[in-house]
Amino acid sequence: MACRKKVCCGASVLEVTLAVLFTLMTAVSVTLIAVMATRKTDTGPEPTLPPSPEPTLPPSPETPHKPYLIGVGRADCTGPPAEIPLMGYASPEQTAAGIHTRLYSRAFIIDDGRRRVVFVTADVGMISQRLRLEVLQALKVKYGDLYRQDNVVLSGTHTHSGPAGYFQYTLFMITSKGYIKASIEPLVKGIVKSIDIAHGSMKPGRIYRSRGELDGSSLNRSPHSYLNNPEDERHRYKWNTDKQVLVLKFTGLDGDGIGMLSWFAVHAVSMNLTNRMVSSDNMGYASYLLEQDKNRGQLPGQGDFVAGFSSSNLGDVSPNTKGPRCANTGLPCDYLNSSCPVGGTKMCKAFGPETTCSTARESSDTTSTVKPRSFMLTQ
Repeated sequence: MACRKKVCCGASVLEVTLAVLFTLMTAVSVTLIAVMATRKTDTGPEPTLPPSPEPTLPPSPETPHKPYLIGVGRADCTGPPAEIPLMGYASPEQTAAGIHTRLYSRAFIIDDGRRRVVFVTADVGMISQRLRLEVLQALKVKYGDLYRQDNVVLSGTHTHSGPAGYFQYTLFMITSKGYIKASIEPLVKGIVKSIDIAHGSMKPGRIYRSRGELDGSSLNRSPHSYLNNPEDERHRYKWNTDKQVLVLKFTGLDGDGIGMLSWFAVHAVSMNLTNRMVSSDNMGYASYLLEQDKNRGQLPGQGDFVAGFSSSNLGDVSPNTKGPRCANTGLPCDYLNSSCPVGGTKMCKAFGPETTCSTARESSDTTSTVKPRSFMLTQ
């Protein structure tokens, strides 16, 4: 093997060449940096014009909020009024045998230009997952992705006198005698139709919000249990039930009302478990009164103005303001276990403002008394 030729200090020709190139490149880089720095320093700051005062604009009136697009709609969802178990009291023997009031679905669509939301309050015990899925499927067929799972809210008024049989859960199916197609079909069609009407009636409008307190129309049906809540928590509230009423008023740009939504915590159980008539109960009766007042000369369920009284945090809130009493004696039931000396718990019935005994007729009288107070508060 040939030996590398040594040039200086034991370094080969290649190593010397690389060292020279490295030195030259370093020198060139330093020179360029120095030139650029010197040039920037020599040029000095760029000339600037003397500052001029910014023009002062006259104050302008506050820009009004862009109007919402609002639509309201109402459709019948009563279904068969006979032979169908009623939903609410979990009594298979309580089957429908007539109509006290028809059931309606009331839909409200609001679009702020960025997002559209649908809120439906229907005269049913509650919305089941099965019912919601069928409604969403029907909406998808009609509107594609316009009305979806994330912008459609379905709510039941929690009447205990509407048809049962539209659930998919075993516990509900036991007391309602299984799945009943004749019950769910009118509900789906009624809810979808109310949304159709709201969709077709959309126009620019405004929304007004109001709050108030309504006393004398509800009581806590389990006050002893409420006392088990922490004392500091109970002291945060004035009552042992929520007395607040929230109202949303919808108007056109001309100021004329087109609908309203109200939330008040009270059970729709003015019609008790002796009742066998399909009924929208106190919530539906309040809607009926306000719609009749706004839609003068129209039959129930007709007219452009739609009034929705929706359920809220009604857990232990009863409309029967006289409290539980023994139907056979008229005396108050036992405070702890809601029972009577004779007849036990079966004789303990909740009584409302005008009720004197536990019959379906007087349940109807109670229904016509409880909700008008909430109806008058919305005026």
